Amino acid sequence: MKKNRVNYITSITMIIAFLATCLNGYSQDKKAKLEKADKKYELSIAVGGPFSFINYRTPQETVLGNGFSADIRYSYYLNEGLSIGLGVEYQTYTSATKSGFVTGQYAATDADNESFQFRYKAANFREEQKLGYVNIPVGIQFETSGKTKLYLGAGAKIGFAVNGTYETTIENLTTSGYYPQYNVELFNPAFAGFGNTANINTGKQDLSTEISYSATIEAGVKQSIGAKKSIYIGLYLDYGLNNIYEKQSKNVVQYNPEIPVALSYNTVLNSVYDDVKLLSYGLKLRFALR
Repeated sequence: MKKNRVNYITSITMIIAFLATCLNGYSQDKKAKLEKADKKYELSIAVGGPFSFINYRTPQETVLGNGFSADIRYSYYLNEGLSIGLGVEYQTYTSATKSGFVTGQYAATDADNESFQFRYKAANFREEQKLGYVNIPVGIQFETSGKTKLYLGAGAKIGFAVNGTYETTIENLTTSGYYPQYNVELFNPAFAGFGNTANINTGKQDLSTEISYSATIEAGVKQSIGAKKSIYIGLYLDYGLNNIYEKQSKNVVQYNPEIPVALSYNTVLNSVYDDVKLLSYGLKLRFALR
């Protein structure tokens, strides 16, 4: 009887040990699978710059400006070396145009319904344009193995303008009206819109632009700094593919027959030689969790 009780206890102990071993194995296997599944995804944030500008050519000198980008990206790993990503990004662009003299002339009608030729000459002219875009980038990335990896990414992005301004400054503006029917050029009176005006600053005016489509490429080093953390350091190029500004038939200095003393100032983008595109390149830093 005592022997049977010992055998019974031994059997129960062995069964419990076996079940515990199986459960522990299942738990470890499940944990490994979860960890493996977790490693298929990466969430990251990044900043980039500093070269980011509106690319165009005008009769005046173009000054390429700076800008920055900030983005958040979600990546899915197809395998350890290949991933696809989708994100959202905010990007700024700045450019300027300057010239010692900007001149122009065009047909107009004055407040007395007389036809004449409005003429202007702007000395030390400068216009600065600033744009802000929200971009949706999608891309594919290849990376090598190891704690220190090389990576190469490429893709495309679509951008939506969220803000845009231009600001004009003129050291001295001379305006006049030539009346061919009388063969006379008037440089006054001021209430007719003719004369000299110094130190003009228009303040910021709205600049409307269209959707942008860009090709992107990025390459650099990815360094693991823990079990799930990495830092990217790389170079990038975002190249705009389409025209983002629809030119209008407006003069840089616009005569107003209803209020001649209130001249208006239009952007020089109306006089560009070719398309207006976005261009950005520089250094990109990214922090990632996987």
